[in-house]
Amino acid sequence: QAMGYGRSVSRFTERKRVVKDKNVGPLVQTEMTRCIHCTRCVRFLEEIAGTSEMGGAGRGDRLEIGTCVENSIDSELSGNIIDLCPVGALTNKPFRFAARAWELTAKPSLAAHDGVGSCLYHHTRRGKILRSVPRENETTNETWLSVRDRYSHLGLYSEDRVLSPQLKENGEWKEVSWNDALGATVRILKEQIENHGPGHLNVLMSPSCPTEEYFLAQRLARKLGSNNIDHRLREQDFSDDAIRPASPAFSRKIAAIESADAVLLLGSNPGHEAPIIGHRLRKAWRNGADISVINPLDWSFNFETGPDAVVAPQYMVAELASLALAVEKCTEKSAPNRIRAVVDSAAPGDRHDVLARRLRDSGRGLVLLGHFAMSHPDAAWLRALAGYIADATDSALNVLTHGGNAVGAWLAGAVPHRGNGDAAESPAGKHAAEMMAEPGKCALIWDFEPDFDVNNPARAMASLAASEKVIAVASFATDSLREIADVILPLAPLAESEGSLHNLNGDQMNFTSAGKASGDARPGWKILRRLGHELGLTGFDQVSLAQVQSEMSEAIKSADVKLGEFELDSPSGGNDLFRIGEIPIYSVDALCRRSEALQQTVQAQSQFIGLNPADADRLGLKDGSTARVGQGGNFAELEVRVSRQVPAGGAWVRSAICATRELEQAVAPVVVEVA
Repeated sequence: QAMGYGRSVSRFTERKRVVKDKNVGPLVQTEMTRCIHCTRCVRFLEEIAGTSEMGGAGRGDRLEIGTCVENSIDSELSGNIIDLCPVGALTNKPFRFAARAWELTAKPSLAAHDGVGSCLYHHTRRGKILRSVPRENETTNETWLSVRDRYSHLGLYSEDRVLSPQLKENGEWKEVSWNDALGATVRILKEQIENHGPGHLNVLMSPSCPTEEYFLAQRLARKLGSNNIDHRLREQDFSDDAIRPASPAFSRKIAAIESADAVLLLGSNPGHEAPIIGHRLRKAWRNGADISVINPLDWSFNFETGPDAVVAPQYMVAELASLALAVEKCTEKSAPNRIRAVVDSAAPGDRHDVLARRLRDSGRGLVLLGHFAMSHPDAAWLRALAGYIADATDSALNVLTHGGNAVGAWLAGAVPHRGNGDAAESPAGKHAAEMMAEPGKCALIWDFEPDFDVNNPARAMASLAASEKVIAVASFATDSLREIADVILPLAPLAESEGSLHNLNGDQMNFTSAGKASGDARPGWKILRRLGHELGLTGFDQVSLAQVQSEMSEAIKSADVKLGEFELDSPSGGNDLFRIGEIPIYSVDALCRRSEALQQTVQAQSQFIGLNPADADRLGLKDGSTARVGQGGNFAELEVRVSRQVPAGGAWVRSAICATRELEQAVAPVVVEVA
C-alpha cells in the first residue's frame, strides 16, 4: 500500500538518530539503531541472571543501551536476551544471515550437557540444524536456555566429524561399508573373548548417552560374559558403590530448589556445572534462603553466600567433618560408625556452629554435592558426611552428577556391580578407574574422547594405546583417537538421534531426531542392536525404538537393587600442593569443545595456573610469569595467575583442555616450579 499509494518523499525533517553498534562478544550481535530502550535485556541480566552487565548511558535522545564497562556479556544465561528483545536490536551472532525465519522448521529436542534435561527447539533447514531456542518446561528450564545449550549445536558439523565406518589396516585408515565394519567388530570381539576370556572386555561410555544405549550396551557386555562397564569417567573414588542408591536422582526436585530456605553447596559451582540449577538457587536466595559453601575455589556466584569455607582439596574432608560434629552436637543425633573416626578428630569453629544451627532450624534445607565433590579422591567420605548432615538436619541431599544422563545410566545398569537381569555370572566388574589404570585386551569406548573426558587422561591414553584392540563408537575422531583405535563406527549425536534421557528429577524425557544424520552415522541403539544380533546373542531382536524402551522399562521396574556394607579407608589428606582440576563450562564434552563461538568466550580462556599469593611467593612465581606443572612425569607450561580466589595449598589447573590433557588426575598432588 505504501509503495503504491504513499508519498514519494518523506515529511520527516529532523536529523535521524543513529547509534553505533557495540561489540559484546562472540554470541550476541547488536543492531542498536533498532533499540527502543525497553530495558528488557538490562532487567533480565540484573534480575534473572544476576550479573548487571548492561545498562543505559546518557539522557534524553542521547540515551544508549550498552555494556557497563565496554566488555563482553559473560553470563551463562546471557543468550536469553536475544529472545527477549522485541525489535531485533540483539540477535544471534553465529546465526546472523544464515537463513530467513520462514525457511526454518522447529523440531523439539533436549540438551544433554548437564542433567537438567533442558527443553529446546532446533531450527532446521533441509535437515541441517542452524539455531537453537528454548522450549518451555516449568519443571526443568522454565522459559530459559543456557548459553551452552543454545550454541553447542555449532559443533555438529566440525571437520573431524565421523561420516562413515572406518577400519585401520596396516596402520592406515580406510572407509568401509557398515557390513564390513560390523563384521570386523564381531571378529575382534569373538577373537578377544576366545583368546583371553570375557573378563578382559572393557566397556567405557559417556555419561551423556541416551538411556537405551546404556541398556543395550550393558546387555551386550554381560551376554558376552563381562561386567566391566561404567560411565563414571571423571570419578576416582568408588569405595561406597555397595550402598549407593539405584538412581542418583534429586531428592528435592529441580523446580523445588527455589523453595529451599537454607542451602549448603559442597564442591560445587552450579552456575557452570548446570546453569539452570544455578538460576534456581538464585531464585531461592532472592526468596530469602541462606546459602553457604565448602569449596576448593572462591567461585563468583550470582547470589550472596556465607559463612563460607574455601579450602584446598586435601582439607575438604576435615572441613566437612567439623560441620558434621557441630551438627551432631546441636541435633543430638549420633553420626554413624563409618564416619566416626574423622568426626571425632574434627575441631569445629564458630562458622560450623552457625551453619549447623541454620540447617537444623530450616524447614526446607538442602545439601548439594557438585562435580568437584564427585571427582574428589575422597568422594566417598564427602558423600557419607554430607548424607549424615542432611539426615540429621532433616535436609534434602541432591547429588549433581557429571554428564547429561547419569541417572539413566544407573537405572539401565551401566555400572559394573549392577545389571538389569543381564548380569554375567562372574563377580562384579571393574569400575572406570580400574579399566583405565591398566591396559586391557579389548576396549569398547562409546562417545567420549579419552584425552579430555576422563579423570586421568594421561593414564587412560597410555592404557588404551597398550590394549590389543580398541573399538570406538564416536561422532568425532581426533588424531589421538585414530592412534589408539582399530575400528571407528559413526554415531549420530543426540540432535540427530532418537531415544530418551532421565533427568536429575528421575523423569524419562523422550526425544526424536531434529536434524538429518550426517553421512552414514546411525543412532546408538541401532548400532548395538545390530552388533548383538551379528554376535548371535539373545535379546537383540528389536525392530523399533518402542520395543527397546518397553524392555528397558520392564527391566528397570523389576530391578532388585540390594545395598551392601562398606568401610571407608582413611582420607588421603596431606600437605602437598593439590591440583584443583575444574572442568571449564564450555569444555564438558566434544560438542561444546567444537563450538567455535563458545570457545571464543572469556570462560573458555583456561590455559593458566592459579595460585594463592602465599604459595606463589614460596615457589618464586609472579603474576604473568610461566610455571612448569607436572604430574606422573608429564609436564605442561602455563601462565601464572596469582589470586586470592585460590586457597593456600591449591593449584588451579583446569581439566579437559589441550594444555593439560597430558597430565594425570584432576584432583591430586601436583608439582609446580619455575619454568
